Amino acid sequence: MSRISPSDPPTRQVLGPRGRIALTDVGTGPVIVAVHGLPGSGRDYRYLGAALEPHARFVRIDMPGFGGTPRESADGTSVDARAAFVLSAIETLGIEQCLLIGHSMGGPVALAAAAGTQRRISGLGLLASVGARPHRMLRRIPLRRVLGRVIDLPIVGPPVHRAMSRGLRKLGFPASTPPSDVAQTMRILAAFDFGPVERALASLRVPTLTAFCDDDPFIEPEIQEELAARAPTGPRLRWAEGGHNVQKSHAAQVADALLTMA
Repeated sequence: MSRISPSDPPTRQVLGPRGRIALTDVGTGPVIVAVHGLPGSGRDYRYLGAALEPHARFVRIDMPGFGGTPRESADGTSVDARAAFVLSAIETLGIEQCLLIGHSMGGPVALAAAAGTQRRISGLGLLASVGARPHRMLRRIPLRRVLGRVIDLPIVGPPVHRAMSRGLRKLGFPASTPPSDVAQTMRILAAFDFGPVERALASLRVPTLTAFCDDDPFIEPEIQEELAARAPTGPRLRWAEGGHNVQKSHAAQVADALLTMA
């Protein structure tokens, strides 16, 4: 566990092309933009933020349907739609160039965004990221496409929602996870496929950091090894222990590596 005291500033709202975007924007210097996983928010980076903000401008975005950003702020829940949202947020903030990082299910989004443009994205950080094939947690939700389609139905949706909430708690997510976050998680999981990940890895050209722990309960190290082997050259961080949230458990080391790239 990191001994860093967390940085947890209040979010502010900016108006993007499709609606409000909630984010935090702290520090000065080279710009690092962060995409969180599922379910989550920019608060997932409060330990990494504490390590980065004395040395860089650190922007944490609440993705559509999470935190303070309405889900209508993105044009859908696919990887490509969410990547387009991230790029529009970067443009809205007037950021000319940044290092983009993604944690867990935020990894494919950051990857697709970085592969889509090299004009604004100078480097990529993949923290305990989803890879190019199904990992153990995704395999635990075999009916994810069906569940994602029915979660908004008036009769079938509520019991599916309750079952998904119980499942997330069993996996270690907080019992306080808002119901809207659970529903959006299912929508995104239902839309997720590995095609954009494969295409992005084939076209990615920017330096890429990968960081993961062998005891990650959600994504097995073999998948992380494959991702590191296929991504462009950059720092490679690996620890025996630290779980899934490397941005917390190894915040100082991740920050040091990112700052060498920024």
